[in-house]
Parts: sequence; structure tokens; C-alpha cells
Amino acid sequence: MADPDRSCPHLTFEARVEVNRITTAEDGPVVAYSADIRVRCRDCDEPFRWTGLEAGLSQARPMVSVDETELRAPLRPASADPDFGLGLPGFAVVYREGDSRG
Repeated sequence: MADPDRSCPHLTFEARVEVNRITTAEDGPVVAYSADIRVRCRDCDEPFRWTGLEAGLSQARPMVSVDETELRAPLRPASADPDFGLGLPGFAVVYREGDSRG
């Protein structure tokens, strides 16, 4: 875990990329792909957070994990139609300021 009292110039990075094949049924045909990407400083092990994206999962647009350390990005082969993978269900985490539920 990162130490807030230890300054690190973050000069060396490591990225972990997992490419997922998405099917609608067990052993079914691949209907979409996505990449899960995490980046951390190799020197101090501090994870980096993705900014400007909603938390959730969607085949229509990139989203992030709730802690913002994983980018979940839909992708398709260059030869696939532009609508490849669209129409699959997803979810979004919505934060409402002042909401005291939960």
C-alpha cells in the first residue's frame, strides 16, 4: 500500500491488462470483448486512479471500478462492425450528494 509520508516521483510504471471474451451463455460464441487495465508505480506500489469516468460496466463506453483503479474498456477487432458488442446489459454506480440511504 502507498505510504502518504513517503514521497515518490513515480518514474517507473507497471500496467496489467486483461482482455475478456464476453459470451451470453456458457461455452457460447464471443459476442464482445473488453479490457480491464490497472496501472501502478513500480517503485512505491501506489495504484493510479482513472479520472473523468463513471463507475460501472458497459459495452457502450469505458467505465471504471468503484475505487477507480481499474479501467473497464470495451473493444472490438478492427475488422468488426462498429456496433459489435453493443446491446449487452451493464450497470452504473450513481452517487447522489446528500443521499443518506444505505
